[in-house]
Amino acid sequence: MVTVYYTKVFTSLQEREFLSYLDKIEEERRKKILLMKKEESRLQSLTAGSLLYFALCERLGHVEKKDGSFSIGYGRNGKPYLKEYPDIHFNLSHSGRYVCCALSHTPVGVDIQKITDVKRGIAERFFTGKDNQRLEACDGEERKALFFRMWRIKESFIKLTGEGIAGGLDSFEIDWKRSVVSDGGKTEPSAYFSEWNELAGYSACVCSREPLEKVVWKKAALGCDKQSAGVDGCDCV
Repeated sequence: MVTVYYTKVFTSLQEREFLSYLDKIEEERRKKILLMKKEESRLQSLTAGSLLYFALCERLGHVEKKDGSFSIGYGRNGKPYLKEYPDIHFNLSHSGRYVCCALSHTPVGVDIQKITDVKRGIAERFFTGKDNQRLEACDGEERKALFFRMWRIKESFIKLTGEGIAGGLDSFEIDWKRSVVSDGGKTEPSAYFSEWNELAGYSACVCSREPLEKVVWKKAALGCDKQSAGVDGCDCV
């Protein structure tokens, strides 16, 4: 089973709260956060690291990890993995106000995209001829929605493989009927994907080498929601 946790990016945190979350995330991300100049970038990365910590603790049945953060290593092309739990695979993605984290027993890739206006020429530059033919048959909002469906599927696939965008988004085709990706002209599926559309204004997808018989999308309660909790002055949403 694949579980994808999602949450809103922190909008602001008191120093005590910021440091508390910072202590729970892996060392490399922690160092990068402290070097970031933009508050928005710091909070986005902090939320991603905190979501991973939350997801792993839940998967392992821990309230908290007793010895601090989880230890993460980096393999070929910089794809991260868990040093202590090599049988748990994860992937992170963020866009706009949301962050998501996929956990699985096999390699996994996840992508979330905020649906916005698309600059002309992007599809022609990155997508295959078949992709562009399908897009040309659509207009307006339908075309925009299809573009982001394609983008999230392709991003989740290259995050699964670890190749990144350098591997080329036009090097593989989407088989819409079977919900699979075929790489390099192969007839056998290179990966399976599952789409999710429950967040208004966002588009998300998870991708795996194995058939996705069950995918659970789960909202994570990080920080606090001042409206639901009734706490005045709290901005950690």
